[in-house]
Amino acid sequence: MEDIDDSPLGTLIERLESYAADPSSLSIPGPSTRHPDWIQDEAQRTEATSQLAEELMALQSIYTDEALHLLKITPLGVESKGPTSPSQDGAADPASWLPGSKLTVSISTEFEPTGSGEDPIPIRLAATLPSFYPHSSRPPQLQLLSRYVGGFSVDSRLFGEILRAFYHQTDGDGDGGVNAGDDEDAIGTSPWVGGSMENGVHWRKGEVILFEERITNYDAFNPSTSEQPSKFKGVLHQTPSIIERKSEFIGYAARISSPDEVDGVLSLILSDKRVARATHPIINAWVCKTFDGVVHRDCDDDGETAAGGRFAHLLGILDLENVIVVVTRWYGGIHLGPDRFKLINRAAREALDLGGFVGKNGDDTSRSKGMGKRNT
Repeated sequence: MEDIDDSPLGTLIERLESYAADPSSLSIPGPSTRHPDWIQDEAQRTEATSQLAEELMALQSIYTDEALHLLKITPLGVESKGPTSPSQDGAADPASWLPGSKLTVSISTEFEPTGSGEDPIPIRLAATLPSFYPHSSRPPQLQLLSRYVGGFSVDSRLFGEILRAFYHQTDGDGDGGVNAGDDEDAIGTSPWVGGSMENGVHWRKGEVILFEERITNYDAFNPSTSEQPSKFKGVLHQTPSIIERKSEFIGYAARISSPDEVDGVLSLILSDKRVARATHPIINAWVCKTFDGVVHRDCDDDGETAAGGRFAHLLGILDLENVIVVVTRWYGGIHLGPDRFKLINRAAREALDLGGFVGKNGDDTSRSKGMGKRNT
């Protein structure tokens, strides 16, 4: 049986998924629908809600409950009362969430100074996701909860450098972004904590913030034209079965060095006749960084709506390269509802754990390590 996530964040994710599946499940107050930021298009509202749920699930897959907390839920049109307190222990009530609410979560993490053997530096941040993120015209806002970073007392200058270490827009105009301001020359030229400012995160309206690579469409990459895919010669990691209400889930993960290996991995999995007869045999996502530095990604739902996209999001937030993850599902005749996505994600995560990919990119190194981050 799957462990029930009764944490405030887990309960909120369930509420988000329920609304995305059935918008009529929540009664929306009139003032919210008259707010300038209200999205009239119901399909766009549910898409934003579904993407927000995926974002939170991806964060849950990386950080422990001790490192990730739901701090605040602010309904649309209600102004937040001052900054988030670093000593705030009480979690927000997930039942207070309504479409358009802003969310504030705290993340405890740490960074390793580059080029040295120094100890990791702990840091605690609050991230506020605006109304209808990622379809908001405004990016997430970051607040530093730590009073000291690496022995330095936090002031506005240091905070500005920390923001740049986490975020920069790709448009170049900076309107509304946390990096906008007249201090760029003063703040942006000095190194911060071993030069970690190089790890900026790109953001465009309508995109979750954690995708930061230059992405190409694999279909345009001119993959191998051979009718039969080449036999995959690497190691394919396979998890034990997860069985829930007669449905069965198995996860697979493998290291790949070229997009041309994807078909070989899928063919190897489908060579098992029982897998080939499964309801959804090859739900998958993969990412591969080629020799020219371009990152190629693709995913396939295999008939399970948005499941492949969730995998792609998971690979992105885990900062993985040169990996493919696949899940096979056999339907047992009993509808699982939204729970099936938790089980599919669980199988994918277990496969990545089994293969030792979590916390590693394609070069077997990690750009950052999180305090409380789940590692193998």
